[in-house]
Amino acid sequence: MVDCLVEDPATGLHRPRDYLKSLETRVAYLEALLQETRPDVASDHFDRFGQPRFSQNLGQVSNSRPPPVFHGSLPPEAGTESPAFQDASPVAARDIEDEQVDDLTTDVAVLCLSAAGREPHYFGSSCAVSFSRIVSTTMGLPKRHGSSQHSGAIPDAHGPEIQRTVSVSFPSPALATTLTQAYFKNIHPQYPFLHRPTFLAWEQACLRANAANALSEAGDLALFFVLMVYAIGSLALGPAHRDAAEAYYVMALDHQATVLDLDGLESIQSILCCAVYSIRSPVGVSLWKISGMAIRHCIELGYHRSVSKCRKHTDTLAAEMSRRCFWVAYDIDRVAACILGRPVGIPDDAIDVEMPLDLEDEYIARNGLRKEPRSSSNDQPTYMTGAIHVIKLRRLWSKFASNLYQTATKETPPRNMTEQVVVDRLRQELEEWHAAIPNPIDNPGSSPLSVFASQAWFQIAYDHSILLLYRHHITIPSLPGEEESVEKAFEECAHRAREMCLLYRKLYQSPTIQFTWGSLHILFVGGMTYLYCLWKSEKVRLSSRQSDVISTCMACNTVLVIIAERWSQATTYRDAFETLSERTINMICNERSKTLDFNLHRSGAGSTQQQGNHAALSQDWIMGLDDLSVPHEAEWLFNELLQGMRDFQQPEFGFEDLRDFTG
Repeated sequence: MVDCLVEDPATGLHRPRDYLKSLETRVAYLEALLQETRPDVASDHFDRFGQPRFSQNLGQVSNSRPPPVFHGSLPPEAGTESPAFQDASPVAARDIEDEQVDDLTTDVAVLCLSAAGREPHYFGSSCAVSFSRIVSTTMGLPKRHGSSQHSGAIPDAHGPEIQRTVSVSFPSPALATTLTQAYFKNIHPQYPFLHRPTFLAWEQACLRANAANALSEAGDLALFFVLMVYAIGSLALGPAHRDAAEAYYVMALDHQATVLDLDGLESIQSILCCAVYSIRSPVGVSLWKISGMAIRHCIELGYHRSVSKCRKHTDTLAAEMSRRCFWVAYDIDRVAACILGRPVGIPDDAIDVEMPLDLEDEYIARNGLRKEPRSSSNDQPTYMTGAIHVIKLRRLWSKFASNLYQTATKETPPRNMTEQVVVDRLRQELEEWHAAIPNPIDNPGSSPLSVFASQAWFQIAYDHSILLLYRHHITIPSLPGEEESVEKAFEECAHRAREMCLLYRKLYQSPTIQFTWGSLHILFVGGMTYLYCLWKSEKVRLSSRQSDVISTCMACNTVLVIIAERWSQATTYRDAFETLSERTINMICNERSKTLDFNLHRSGAGSTQQQGNHAALSQDWIMGLDDLSVPHEAEWLFNELLQGMRDFQQPEFGFEDLRDFTG
């Protein structure tokens, strides 16, 4: 449909029919803002003509909300941006709120589409509002000014603000090669959502355009992905390159709006780029939000469905990359849901898309495969082998959650024979996954910047999975007759948690290995679980040597200290674990002769005295915890463990004060 335009007799320019009305509406909104901030100089042009105010025309829309920019109502030269790309200044909180309301159009948006002959349309909360509009606001995309400069991104509600801290130019060919190799050797094997030959073509286009002093001619698509790879590659190189990484990241965001407008494979890839950046950086958008956007966009395009059944006519390259994008989004979604204790973005029973091919990027083209994919465990592993094996583990995590953990409408199932059969079956599946861990790819002569797909990485993933499998065993009070199975779960969890702490210390002693938020959380969970098992299980306490307890706590503390030195946001993890581990070591080392014999079944004259000792010990342990800060994303688990301890031992051990502990 073509908009109805009329000729302005004064200028000869063609304007939309309601051009004057839309200008008056915009002026009224700006005057309302001025009235709130500078009432002494504000005036209302509607008052002079006795016309109703804008908010009265639209059912008392708040004055803090800017009016919608009508489709086609202002020409580009007028300088008014589409709401999808209006930016917010990180300086004025009021402007941020106003712009966010404008960009997202809130949950209930009134959009006036002023093309000729059309009535205003109302879009409710379930409407298919432009996906790029939602994404651009959440990710803090810049305005469309025709320039790469902007005032900075909207800071995330749970993350630090992103600002351009250093000025960087497009890298030289030598530096570009270094950054590209850092990405594809260390990041791409874990998150293989880009096609390397396609990326290299984009990179060459950017390098040629930069050499000709016409970088913009490379196009927004190529510039976005090239700059994002440089940003993530810089993060992989270490803290010394962090400022450059942030600068590349902000430069890339200048070009993302165009990519999102494509509303296809490339738009999902762009979202995943931002997700991976957030995983490896102390700044960036909320991983929970961005992973949810990625998985929903995949669903919108049908990437969760079988290619052979639902998209038969898709070319080979597009089909494979759509599978990869979905499974990478699935991987990130499952990890984020596990870390935060939240629902997953898509249930597994809604997925029937095939797994990615175990094949290098270079052998995948639009017209077909140039080599047969790896199909046997005896074949040499590829860069895709590790990622595929991780996807299988994430699917197993989903089974853990759906079978063993409570939801809003389903309580945690009681332990019984049927449930034990389920646990045993899931443990068998986990053991089969562990036995099939692929051999690492040899990279002679190079220092790895990531531990992904190494034997130690997979071992930590296996240990953490055991903690997920048995967590409900050790946090729910046991029933008569279950003591033996519960004690076995405590012993298993203590052993695996200790192994995780020691492996992390061994891995991250290398100065070239960089941390991620996921590794930080898993380490913290491992350390917390180890302490929890010591406090709750008499058998674990009696079987643990003092030297083992000290070395385990020190290993976890050491890594958390190193991470906190590089990421200031990790200090809450460090401080929380340091406080709890000190109290645990004190209990094991100094109180063992007096209070370590926690035999709850013992009767006789000494029982009352012993219970008094137990209560005193517990009160000493929790003393001073009120001032302890717990990481926001780990608070739910932290409280779950302490709640389970209190519920299990409150009558004998005096944990009633834990109900006041919120961190």
